[in-house]
Amino acid sequence: MDIFNIIQLAIILAISIWLHEYAHAYVSYKLWDPTPKLQWRLTPNPIKHIDPIWFLMIFFVHFWWWKPVQVNPMYYKNPFKWELIVSLAWPSTNLILAIIWIFIVLIYSKLLWLPITAIYQTNIDIVNTFWLNFSIINIWLAIFNMIPIPPLDWFRIIKFFLKEKAYNLEKFWIFWLIIVLFLIWPFIYRATQFIFNILFTIFWNIFY
Repeated sequence: MDIFNIIQLAIILAISIWLHEYAHAYVSYKLWDPTPKLQWRLTPNPIKHIDPIWFLMIFFVHFWWWKPVQVNPMYYKNPFKWELIVSLAWPSTNLILAIIWIFIVLIYSKLLWLPITAIYQTNIDIVNTFWLNFSIINIWLAIFNMIPIPPLDWFRIIKFFLKEKAYNLEKFWIFWLIIVLFLIWPFIYRATQFIFNILFTIFWNIFY
């Protein structure tokens, strides 16, 4: 990856992870869980939500991780239902961001009188490229985080039903994460492109 792509990836991931973690903290707090507030995560301040070491790893190994918001389902009146709502905060946030940036891409392209075939060409305009990649990466993040393995958000659902087995899975979470990514990476890529194309086509018909 050249330096432009690395910086672009770092900016997109920083914004996406920051808003994701803040969404987790806010939703859990609104469901009567004080844990995010006690851990100083109930703030829109991005510094509180981004691990600086892992953020720097983007520049060296082009890989990242995040600093998860801790929640305590014991405070929820309906633990399963409300934890599911909290777990949906990430994919919902990412999909909303993806849709917003598709809108921006189309508005920007319309103002420049770009034909629809030119929008997909990443060498035309670095601004257009950034917004397209922002949307695609956020769709990828939404799909990725819905895989029910530790430490991803939807693993909380597995923990609720299978506590003992979930504990054993958590002990070797890096192993399971690598195995699952190796097996389903092509599926995540195709699903990302499929969802992006659907959303882009829907909103393209509004603008063009």
